[in-house]
Amino acid sequence: MKMWEKLIAVVVLLAGFAAAAPAPVVLDIGHQSNSRGAASPDRAINEYKFWCTYVGEVKTAIEAAGYSCVITNRGLAPTDKALAAACQAAGVVQLNKPDKGAVRYPSSHYPEHIGCGMVSADYAIDLGARCVVFLHLNSVGSKWSTKPPTGLIICNRKHGAALAESVCAVMRQDILDRPGGMPNAGKGIKVLPRYIGSQPSAGWMNALDEAGIPAIVFEAVYVNNRPHVDFIRKDANARKLARTLAAGVIQWLKQQD
Repeated sequence: MKMWEKLIAVVVLLAGFAAAAPAPVVLDIGHQSNSRGAASPDRAINEYKFWCTYVGEVKTAIEAAGYSCVITNRGLAPTDKALAAACQAAGVVQLNKPDKGAVRYPSSHYPEHIGCGMVSADYAIDLGARCVVFLHLNSVGSKWSTKPPTGLIICNRKHGAALAESVCAVMRQDILDRPGGMPNAGKGIKVLPRYIGSQPSAGWMNALDEAGIPAIVFEAVYVNNRPHVDFIRKDANARKLARTLAAGVIQWLKQQD
């Protein structure tokens, strides 16, 4: 075989590998190192720190089930040594375009949609993601509450409902109000399909809908609710929560297969 024929064969082989590469699940760590999101009244828990610490648990479970998984965050890498080490161990892709104040970015794919965190949605579209899970915690105020409101799984309107329902079902079955699980006063979780206005809100969900990519925002745990915080502040429980979320995603993936 001539040299040019060998080169062509290599190119064809590599192209075949690229074509066969599985579409990944994208996990996006909400908020960023300079703006960490909702925090518990005692400041012990915040959205960004929690998911930097435990996102690797979600990824490990998804990959163990045989699926590809990528973790992203729109901001800069954390300067906190423990969080930086956790992000590095989990393979977090830092997109290095943090939100700044009220600035909202248009999608590079669907510029009519504008929102915070758009860089994460665009990256997922670039990857041809199987689905996207935006990792958050919730809050309904800055003071402690002992009665949790109903948790939310927000989904994009056209494509995300089945994924959201799967995560809700597994959460209800495996962790909420169960022995050793998270106390939730029977409130459960509900799915909230949403088409978000392009400006000035979170149009990134719309951009993913336009691309045909199911997306959810995980908002099932409340950092102003004392029973929730008492549960997730324990490492073993936080890992259990992460694995339960992963199980809901995996159940949906298997249903799609």
